[in-house]
Amino acid sequence: MDYVIGCDVGSQGTMGILLSLEGKLVCEAYEGYPMDYPQPLWAEQPVECWVNALSLTVRKLLSASGVTAEHVRALSLATQVDGVIPIDENGYPLRSAIIWMDRRAAAQCEPVRQSLGSEQVFHLTGLNLDASHVAPKIRWLAEQQPEIYHRAKYFLLPGSYLAYYLTGELAVDYSNASSTLLLDVRTKTWSGSMGEAFQIDLHKMAPLGAATTALGRLRPEIAEQVGLSTNTMVTIGCGDEHAACLGAGITGPGLVADIVGTAEPVCAASRELIFDSSRLVETHCHADPELWLLENPGFVSGGNYRWWRDQFAEGQTYSSLDEEASPIPPGAQGLTFLPSLMGALAPTWNEAARGTFTGFTLAHTRAHFVRALLEGSAFAVRDITTQMQASGLDLRELRVVGGGAKSRLWNQIKADVTGLQVGVPEVTETTALGATFLALVGVGAYASLSEAGEHIIRIRERIDPNPSAQPVYTEAYERYRQTYFALLPVFEETARRGV
Repeated sequence: MDYVIGCDVGSQGTMGILLSLEGKLVCEAYEGYPMDYPQPLWAEQPVECWVNALSLTVRKLLSASGVTAEHVRALSLATQVDGVIPIDENGYPLRSAIIWMDRRAAAQCEPVRQSLGSEQVFHLTGLNLDASHVAPKIRWLAEQQPEIYHRAKYFLLPGSYLAYYLTGELAVDYSNASSTLLLDVRTKTWSGSMGEAFQIDLHKMAPLGAATTALGRLRPEIAEQVGLSTNTMVTIGCGDEHAACLGAGITGPGLVADIVGTAEPVCAASRELIFDSSRLVETHCHADPELWLLENPGFVSGGNYRWWRDQFAEGQTYSSLDEEASPIPPGAQGLTFLPSLMGALAPTWNEAARGTFTGFTLAHTRAHFVRALLEGSAFAVRDITTQMQASGLDLRELRVVGGGAKSRLWNQIKADVTGLQVGVPEVTETTALGATFLALVGVGAYASLSEAGEHIIRIRERIDPNPSAQPVYTEAYERYRQTYFALLPVFEETARRGV
């Protein structure tokens, strides 16, 4: 029997799935790694973190399953988007990757805002002119680390760097490229206008291609390192939230994916090119080249919960914290949390916003704070789904996936806050699962990504909104929004002072 491997190379670790060509899940494996924060609002990772974790993850899969290297037909990657790695003419990285969470390049957006305007940029690229994207980070390198910028032969994204490392071939898929601020989202080509605006030579970007395209086979030394065969084919791969949508079945109408990891992207598929007039929701390319992905790329969410646990509940599990918070009534008795510890992507995009707890008294306990933290993320999800509906999407079900999907309490809160039924797939690590779909289509086991999803995806649980909780959450949601907008002047003044 032959198999494929899909790997989710995320912010905190790499998750791998071994799948048979018939779609049977054989086993999973995970290898974690840290993030570096050199300064406030900076975030980096050395590429060695990803490379080593990928090798260890693949070896764990083979060891746990007993599958031999010769029977692994293909390897596909779904990787964190919005990072950049400059490499030299020999393919060596010149510095650690500046990753998606990094906000250092805000100033590099301003000249483009002045020359083109935010509206024109949005309608050309589908993206907000924001420091999270790749082009401002490349411009920051040009201005702040010019020796690295001029030595760079290519500026690669995490996915294109790893694909190059595995095969020696350069490529980036449309979904990853559509989060750079350098792609014309209509034509799916590199945009000369955006390259000129950011003063970036587009010849230094990787060639474009579909995510399922066979890029090449493993280089001999890499095959030995990861424990696979030189006959193992590698596809171009796609972005992590894009693969998560594949693994959750977000290829048709009515469904919206809520991908709960370190960040929490919220995404829905569309056959039509749609632009959100509020710009809360961006327009990206889907991993399926026939579709577009309406998406908010993800406010920090699971990362907030991890921060809370590490700082105030060391040694406890998330499930124990959920159990502690469960008896607290909806609305956390007036305690409100803004999930903006690394800036905000909801209810507006605002890099100056900061995480905030408000409304607590001496009567509030740690359990109230946990409940409020979970509710704050659910309120941000409602911001996004409401705007998707206003843009013309008919949403009926919120598919919750990723590590946060394990929380029954959080899922119920999201159903109650959004008014949408919540569906939880049997396989919640849908990013790695979606990566296996790329491999399956790449080797011809399925004709299309949607066909693979229809055959393989199963829903484990569906959670309906609790009618008695919805009025309480309507009030709590308005309080969350009022708090955010009331604090905007404070956030802006704090940012002006450089704090």
